[in-house]
Amino acid sequence: MNNKITLAMLMCGIGAVAAAGVAGAATPDADAPSIAVKYDPATLDTYKGARQLYVRLETAAVEVCPSIDPHFVSHQVQVCRQHAIESAVAKVHNPRLAAIYLSATKHG
Repeated sequence: MNNKITLAMLMCGIGAVAAAGVAGAATPDADAPSIAVKYDPATLDTYKGARQLYVRLETAAVEVCPSIDPHFVSHQVQVCRQHAIESAVAKVHNPRLAAIYLSATKHG
C-alpha cells in the first residue's frame, strides 16, 4: 500500500489568478505544486488516527493553495483547497477517512 498521498493543485497558477482577480477554472497541470503527506496506514484503523490525517491533509491543502491575503481567502483558493483535500481522501481510499471528509464538508 502506498504510504504517501500527493496533493496536486487543481488550479494552475492559483496565486496569480487570485492576485489578478481573474475568475474561471483552470485545467490541472502536471507541474502544479504538490505536497507529499506520509502516514502509516495502521493509523487509519482508529477514528483518532483518521482524524489526525484529515487535519494534516487540510494543512497541506492550505500550503498547496495559498492565499495572497491572510485575512481573505478567495473563492478560487477555497475551491482549490477543497479539490486538493477531496483528491487526497479519494487516493487514500479509506472508509473512516471518507466519513470524516463527508462530515467536514456537510453543508446545512
